[in-house]
Formats: sequence, C-alpha cells, structure tokens
Amino acid sequence: VLNLEGDVVLHVAPTANRGDLMSMVGIAREVSALFDRTLHVPQWNHPVNAPERTDLHINLKDSEVCRYYAGVMMKNLKIGPSPDWMVRRLQAAGVRSINNVVDITNYVMLEMGQPLHAFDQVKLNTSGDIGVRRARAGETLMTLDGVDRKLTEESVVITMNDRPVALAGVMGGAATEIDERSQQLFLESACFPAAVVRRSAKSVGLRTEASARFERGVDIEQCRNAALRAVDLLKQYAGADFIRLVESPMPQIEAPKITLEFARIEKVLGLSLEPDVVVKILKKLGFLLQPTKVTTNLVVSVPSFRQADVQREIDLIEEVIRIYGYDKVPYTLPQNTMPVMHSSRAALVRMLDASLRAQGLQEVVTTSLIGRSLLEKTGFTVQEEQLVSVLNSHSSDHTLMRQSLLPSLIEVACFNHAQGIEDIWIYELGRAYFKLGKANVKNAGVSERLHVAGLLTGSMLSGEWQRREVADFYIAKGILENMLSQLRLPQDVVFQAKNDVSYLHPGKTAVLTLGGKEFGLLGELHPNLVQRLKLRQAVYVFEMNAEVLYKAYKQTDAVKTVAPVSAYPAVKRDMAFLAPVTLSHQNVLDALKALQDPLVRGIELFDEYRSEQLGAGKRSLAYRLTFQSDEGTLTDTEVDSRFNRIKESLAQQLAVEFR
Repeated sequence: VLNLEGDVVLHVAPTANRGDLMSMVGIAREVSALFDRTLHVPQWNHPVNAPERTDLHINLKDSEVCRYYAGVMMKNLKIGPSPDWMVRRLQAAGVRSINNVVDITNYVMLEMGQPLHAFDQVKLNTSGDIGVRRARAGETLMTLDGVDRKLTEESVVITMNDRPVALAGVMGGAATEIDERSQQLFLESACFPAAVVRRSAKSVGLRTEASARFERGVDIEQCRNAALRAVDLLKQYAGADFIRLVESPMPQIEAPKITLEFARIEKVLGLSLEPDVVVKILKKLGFLLQPTKVTTNLVVSVPSFRQADVQREIDLIEEVIRIYGYDKVPYTLPQNTMPVMHSSRAALVRMLDASLRAQGLQEVVTTSLIGRSLLEKTGFTVQEEQLVSVLNSHSSDHTLMRQSLLPSLIEVACFNHAQGIEDIWIYELGRAYFKLGKANVKNAGVSERLHVAGLLTGSMLSGEWQRREVADFYIAKGILENMLSQLRLPQDVVFQAKNDVSYLHPGKTAVLTLGGKEFGLLGELHPNLVQRLKLRQAVYVFEMNAEVLYKAYKQTDAVKTVAPVSAYPAVKRDMAFLAPVTLSHQNVLDALKALQDPLVRGIELFDEYRSEQLGAGKRSLAYRLTFQSDEGTLTDTEVDSRFNRIKESLAQQLAVEFR
C-alpha cells in the first residue's frame, strides 16, 4: 500500500575531501564501481527560453567569493504538497517535507549534491543586477529561520541591486522566501568556494545542509545541470512554466591529466593488476582515459567532481586498490629490516618501570591537570613563579599543570582507603611542568620534566598465611636503592636527613642528592596530614627528578664495564663502636670510602643498639666488612692488618670508641 518494497537506507559518513559523496549520484557511482553495476543518472528535458524579455543580469565582480552563478526564472507556479514518493525519500534522508517547491530544491540537492535556493521573484524584484559580495560592517539580514543576523566582513551575501537578500551558500533571506501565495520563481544555482562558505557560516554561527556541501566542495560543472533538473521537476509537480536561464560566464576548467604507470602500481601495492582491471575501475569512477588500449601506462583526465582530492599518480593508485580490495594485497615483510634501537632515555624509563614493578609496586596513571583544592588537601605548595595555569579549563579541579606527582598519588590512596583497600604500593612515571619564561616561535616557555614517584602503605602481600611485610621508611629506602643499583648509581646517590618539609614527618624524611645537588625526596607523610586525610596507617612517599637520573645514567651507560667475579674466597670482619646519635650511617660510609682500600668489597650495617648504659646521646653501630682479592687467597695477617688500619682511621676521623 505504501510502496515500501525494497526500501533501503544507506548511512554514510563522507570525509572532508569527498564532496562528491554528499549526493545520491556520488554514492551510486561508488556502488557501481564496487559491485560492477551500471550507473543510472537522473535524466531531464532541456527547456527552451520563452520569448519574454528580462531586465535581470548576473554581475559577479569578485570571483573569489563566487566562481559561477546561474538563475532560472519561472512563472505560473502552483504551491502545494509534494508527491508521496518524494516525501518518503526526503524523510528517509532526514529532511522534513514543506511544499513542492522547497522539497524539489532539497531533493535535487540530495540527488546531485548541488544546493539550490528558491526566491519569490516578485519579492526579489528581479529588475537590475544580482551579485555576490562580502558583507559590509553593520549590515544585517533576517534569515529563513527568523533570526536577524549581524553580518561581518567574513560573511558573503547574495545581493539584488546591492541589497543583501541571502547568505551565500548558507541560508536564504526571510524577505524573499517562497510562501503559499508565490506564483513566480527565481531559482539560484551557484558555485561558492569552500573556504569562503566555511568562514561565512562561522561568522554568523550557522551551519546548514547547503553549507556542509559547499564546505566540502561542489562540482562547478553540475551547477547548470542541477538547475535544469529542478526545472524539469518543477514543471511536472508544481505546474511552473520556464521563462529563461540567466548565468555568468562559465570559467574555463582544464581537466588535469595524470600519467599512471602500471609498473608503479605493482611497486606500491606489491601485486600485478591486469591493465583491463585498472581501466575498468577508473572508468567506473568517472575518470577519462587516453588512450583506451594500454600496455605500460595510462593518461588519466580527472573529472571536475574529483579534482579537489585526486592530483597525483599515488592518488589514482589509491582509487584503484580501494575498489579492487585492500584485502587482496599480499602480506609481506620488508626485505631489509632494521632492529629496533631504543634510545638511552627509553632504556632508562624501561629500567625504572621494571625495577619498581619487580619490587611489588603497581603502576598508576593520573592526569597532569590538578586544582588548588588538591594542593590544599594534601598540604603541598607550588613555586608560583614557575606555575603553568590553564586558561580555558572546564573544571576548577583542572586549572594547573602539576609540579609534583605526589598529590595525585595521595588522592589515589585516599580513594582506595575509602573503598576499604588499605594495602597500596603504587608508582607513576609522568611529567611535571615548570614555567621558564614567555613563549616564542622556538620555545614553549615551559620545561617538562620526567618524574618518578611512589607511595607505600600497608603490606605488599595480602592475607595472614605469609609473613606480612608492612611498609616502613627503610623498605621504601631499600626500594629506591635497588632501583638505583639497576642504573649503577647506588654509590653516587646520597640520602641526607631533612626536617623542614611541611607535609612529611620530621625525623623520617631524607633528600636524595647526586653530585651535591638535590633531585629527590623520601619520607613518611606527616601524622597530622594522615589524620586529616582519614588514612588509618602510616604512608611513605618518594619522588625523583628522572631527568637528573638520565644524565647520570648516560654517563655510566657510555662506559659499560663488566667486573669479573673473583675466584678466591671472601673474608668477613665485624666491628662495633660507640658513636653519637648525630653521626649518621652516611658519615661512616663516606669515611670508609675515602680510605679507597681496593680489597674492601662490601660494607654492611647489621645492628644498632641503644641503652642507658651507653650514655645519653650515644648508640652502638655494628658493621660487617667484606675483604676479597682477585689475585689470590687472603691470609688472616693481611686482613687483620687492613682491618686494624681501618679502625684506627675511623677512630681518628669520627671520634668513635670501638667496643
């Protein structure tokens, strides 16, 4: 009853370079090539000009805003409903039916890809010059949607005797629209450059079906044909009589010619195609070929509807293979392959990542954008003079570029604690941002530094069956030492006590230095902060500037040496001494290293003892030294001699008392 048998709707999404696919004819051309079917294009009868004279002239003074303009004058128009078949097709394409005249202009636009606009000829007062120009500052135009739009110099208008009557390529004016009383018609079909329409539509904040097609590019050679196709439909379904077609001169368009070599097709695609197959595909797509009988190459003329995106030989090869089938291209490997070479920076990142994961930490990724509320929540301060702010932020929580990864890691810990997860060992490798100065063409004015940060709270192991190793300061320090040993830097990095970090526990905080310069921090979150964040146990954090590690790693990586394992046994000696609590383990290590004894291969602190019997401000430290030689087995006499000299040196330098 509704004549819907075999009704099919194709949903397509043409890319910006394929204006020809914004029409039924364009899609049909693609389908005919894909399935080797015959292409049927709309047919129409060519009208003959009536003897009536007209005073209307097309006057294009600026070819940059309009390349070609055609107008059709018709009379005895009968406004009414469109035929059912046309209404159904328009509705299937998402277009609402209005009346037979408007529907026919929309139908031809969908069918041939050329937007048309119908003016009421009486309202237009077609006596004089129709032109196309840029709008002048202060001009206004009420469009068909009833909005009085302020025009700018970017707007392009259709004028009648220099009076704006429509937005070129976008929407008509309300003053000249077709209504139920209209009997005379002026039908516009023009070619406006894509960039001009894009800027014009943007200048008034309006985008339409017509502007979408002009922005992708319309086929100038179809402008007159689309108008004649509409004339034929208007005569059939609106009873209109044709008067005449007025138009501007058609620009001379020479079809570009591209030489396509079959050897080039085989080289690019890796398969040999028969010349007849290539010729058939290109003909189906509308390309003209010279000559028709080919052996080694083709001379291809590009049709007007494809000249915007087909300009080189490689474009023609792409046309051939996309129709022939990408799935038919054979799978091959390059003949000459190069091994993947990782940069030293990438190697560093992989080593940091692997070391932390191997020690039980789980990687997290947080956003580089934070807000001041997070800084206030976690007790962090920023270097205001180096702060990078976001001007167009959509949220108060994302107004700043982070200078530290720790606030985000603490927020992750708070979220997990709120969900009942208390065992959290996490780390992140990410960038911190610091403003250096004003941006210019060569410099963004911002320093992006790679940081590595971590947070530990609770146990790495879950359950009670295994021994639960709860995170503490020394576990966190050991994780960093293990990681640094992978970079061959443990002897160069020094941990020094620091008590003035506002968000960290005084007495349980250390800075990491390399070459005397601070580059990292390790410590326990301040108990007051832990309580304010409603965390139920101690939290340990660390953060390092990985750029400093990278510079040091490059130096050690440049000279890779492998020390042979000694074939002779090692000898261990223990020593214990009384020392003031102000004497740090690092002080002892520095003193032992300063001796530069080649036979000392290991230094280990294995005990600390405090008691009232030792005296106020005193503690006992016990060290184990490992002696080993690469040249022979050490005797007790050799070891004892060196061991005693070491003890004497320590007693003299550090003022310690050996027990």
